Amino acid sequence: MERYRVQPGDTLWEITERHRGEAKEWPVVRDANGVNEPRHIQPGDVLEIPPLPSLTAEVRHREGGDAWLVKASGERIPLHEGMSISPGDIVETTARTFVSLRLPHGEDVVLPSNSRVVVKRQDRRRSQLYLELGEVEARVPKQRDRHEVLNIDTPTGIVGVRGTHFRVAHADEETRVSTLEGLVALNHASRAADVADVAAGRGALMSRAQPTRVTDLLPAPQLEVADHAFRQPLRLDLSAVEGAEAYHVQLARDPRFQTIFRDQRGDALSFRFDAVPGGFYYARSSAIDALGLEGLYGHQLVLHQPVEASLVADDDGYAFHWTEIPDVEYRLQLSEDEAFDELFMDRSFSSNQGVTLRNLPTEDFFWRLKVSSVEQDPESSVIVASGRQGGTR
Repeated sequence: MERYRVQPGDTLWEITERHRGEAKEWPVVRDANGVNEPRHIQPGDVLEIPPLPSLTAEVRHREGGDAWLVKASGERIPLHEGMSISPGDIVETTARTFVSLRLPHGEDVVLPSNSRVVVKRQDRRRSQLYLELGEVEARVPKQRDRHEVLNIDTPTGIVGVRGTHFRVAHADEETRVSTLEGLVALNHASRAADVADVAAGRGALMSRAQPTRVTDLLPAPQLEVADHAFRQPLRLDLSAVEGAEAYHVQLARDPRFQTIFRDQRGDALSFRFDAVPGGFYYARSSAIDALGLEGLYGHQLVLHQPVEASLVADDDGYAFHWTEIPDVEYRLQLSEDEAFDELFMDRSFSSNQGVTLRNLPTEDFFWRLKVSSVEQDPESSVIVASGRQGGTR
């Protein structure tokens, strides 16, 4: 139980609000200390402040590989959506796994792959997490009470925020913070004088060996994708950003990126995501600088409509089948050479599932299917499938 020594000018109402978040709970402090007359507490009196009841977080989203809830006893429980997370619990994610948590004050926290976070405290005054490994991204709503704040501790220091959107990553005794909105306050774990305020658009590297370094975040790369992405895998291209050492691309089902399901990092400007089902997705990209700080995000809505095609040859002819998508033009080409310099058929079809061809001039040919939306110039169509029918030459 917390103890507080009364200072000159203190009132029981102010002490209660300061330590429990709500002045109306002064009877809880009065009864715990046997105070007969609340107005007559004296400087120097020592009051015991009853602890606040612990609140629970909720698992809002889980996707990918294995994720675990580790209890204080060491018991490991598979994490699932709707599960409650209490103080003392640990949340672990493995490779290609994404978890979103909703904390008691409305904070949304996303844990990507290979992260480990300890829930240290959850009450009406504060949520406190300990990031042992990996990274978290958090959105913290503006709070009505100045005591309602989220702290994220790391082995290197403490990250304190309110009303902001930020990322924290910890690895190899280094903590990296990128502030996207609002303000983040850093306090080094072992150097009391090493403090820094990191405003929106700025990032910081905090390590055991060197003073905290604060710098501007890199701008977001432009994310380029066709209005209709017909091919599998889904390909996203980025523009180069001066000073970038690497890039980061994520796919999610919601614009706030609470439901991330794909994530890639690399130094190339082209990213490929295999086996993405058809549909609308949100993509975002960022550049990573020489300090390892991830920069600002660029966002784009992506319509992925992968077209699959096949050829079946039988006594009735050659049956071509493909995925039917509204407002799409299909162009089937047949050629006697692999370079398609000698086409003997070039036909367009609109929004159907295929065609059966008979009486072709040869049984040995190459084929390919090109696709474009009806608004596009046919010359900008893309090849989504190809193959060869017949024997070898």
